[in-house]
Amino acid sequence: MARSHHRYRKHQRQQHAVSSKPKRRAAPVFIIFLSFFGLGLGYFAAGTIPALIAGAIIGGIIGYLIGHNLDKMASR
Repeated sequence: MARSHHRYRKHQRQQHAVSSKPKRRAAPVFIIFLSFFGLGLGYFAAGTIPALIAGAIIGGIIGYLIGHNLDKMASR
């Protein structure tokens, strides 16, 4: 017995559901990691409070730049 061709639609394709998970970003991870690294570097370099603060700030800025560039590359 021949089957009906109307039962099977070849034109419809199911679209993949987009996951509702938020994308993970690399920038916050690098900011925190390099801030602690800069804090340690400032401690071993001079050991003064201004050196600690400057090391943490510079490390955070570098971490933001690296993480932001990684996020841009990953979104391509």
